[in-house]
Amino acid sequence: MARIELAVDLGSKFITVCRKDVGLVLREPAVAVARKIKGGYEVEDVGYRAESIVSTALGGISVVEPVKEGAIADEDMFVQMLRLFLKRILPASAIPPRVSAVVAISCSMTGGDRRVVEKCFLKAGVKEVTLVESPLCLIAYTGSIGGLFVDMGGDKTEVAAVTNRGIACGATVNIAGDAFNSAIIDAAYTAYGVKIGEYTVEKLKKSALSFYLNDEGSYAVSGGGKDGAPRTVHVTAADMREAVLPLVNDIIDVIYDVMDKTPPELAAEINRKGIFITGGSSHIPGLIEYMEQAFELPLTPLYDAENCVSLGAMKFLDDKKLLGDLLGVKLD
Repeated sequence: MARIELAVDLGSKFITVCRKDVGLVLREPAVAVARKIKGGYEVEDVGYRAESIVSTALGGISVVEPVKEGAIADEDMFVQMLRLFLKRILPASAIPPRVSAVVAISCSMTGGDRRVVEKCFLKAGVKEVTLVESPLCLIAYTGSIGGLFVDMGGDKTEVAAVTNRGIACGATVNIAGDAFNSAIIDAAYTAYGVKIGEYTVEKLKKSALSFYLNDEGSYAVSGGGKDGAPRTVHVTAADMREAVLPLVNDIIDVIYDVMDKTPPELAAEINRKGIFITGGSSHIPGLIEYMEQAFELPLTPLYDAENCVSLGAMKFLDDKKLLGDLLGVKLD
């Protein structure tokens, strides 16, 4: 029987999968479309295909995001979604391969959340599941002996001080891309009386949000006015920056809290190397420079920010001893 080893980054917005000796094989939105059937729902498609179905469907389907804040919120939908993702990346065979997976999870997961993840992967057909906190994948990705890692994702930011013996201390806060979107939506309504949707604000954030003070751009957006009539207004980069700034400052406070709890030897390493930052929300122009001013330390963006957790997890497929050392267990 063939054996296939996978490294999976279980994100709220994206599922990313690497395969041993192959590399990145899947990065898809963690979304499913399902049609109601007798006794429940049946998933019709997942990922980007699901998003295209949503945009063209006439009705009768539900859009499901089975992962919320890093934990599985809908077990049945997640299992169906994972099965379809695995079907896409595994070779067709009369004898199914034996699949094992190292799964990167949020370091804020409870014991109950972790058991749900293991159960869902096993139900989806994975025979062996090893859970590892995502900051440990980041230290494997960098090859560092220690450091402070900030991962700004879709609905949460994780901060962790990590050594090659595990996580020394850390914190998770539900402030990231989704919270930025909500702040911009509220600011547009307060300042201009226009309600913009999620698709519009996501596009606006990616194209126009900037922490550079000299960015004076103005961007036309359309939405519903307070009277319900369609309106088009011009939102400035400064408007968006002012809306998001308090949230970024909250993240900075969390980083300071983690630094204050960091053991002296690791703190010295952080002072020498600075802070590693990753995640999709870290791409906002000028954000890294703004945060560097707060810490007076360099912030180093990790290359391939969207995939570096899964790529780090893939290193454990070749180095079980490293994984065992980080988890504090002996692995075969």
